[in-house]
Amino acid sequence: MLQPKKPADYSAGLKQFSKFLVVGFSNFLISFAVFYLLYNHWKLSGIFYGLFGQVGKDIEKFIREFGAASLDATLANIVGYSAGIINSFIWNKLWTFQVRHQISAQFGRFLTLNLFCLVASSASLFLFTDFLGWAYLPVWFVTMGIVTLVNFFLSKIWVFAEAEKQEESLSRQNLP
Repeated sequence: MLQPKKPADYSAGLKQFSKFLVVGFSNFLISFAVFYLLYNHWKLSGIFYGLFGQVGKDIEKFIREFGAASLDATLANIVGYSAGIINSFIWNKLWTFQVRHQISAQFGRFLTLNLFCLVASSASLFLFTDFLGWAYLPVWFVTMGIVTLVNFFLSKIWVFAEAEKQEESLSRQNLP
């Protein structure tokens, strides 16, 4: 039977959410800075197409025939989001959720969640910026806002949930 949470539990949850927001803000700054610099100063489409030789030229031709000007926003988002993922796992694991156990299981769930978020955000940028030609800043901000909310809730209930319960159990066992 579910028991109501004690007021201290709500305070701890609020503190954890606040930490998640701080980590999220740092992820936002890192991923946006990388995205902005790559999108505005280092067009990745040319590099991407060049890496694959003739296949790259065929991909570029397909993208243009599909109606998109480039993959610049999409590729910049992939690199920027990846930088944010690395920052996020380290700080959420050690500081927000303070979890020391089940590293491989957490990391697998964490990567799955973040790859899903990366695909969703990249698809959004491809559709709205690369394909439809909408301004990249509003699209990026709205996309990242939605992705951040999804990421928090799934991190809380899926990625770190089991390990967090184990940590609470271990800390209760160590109480005098």
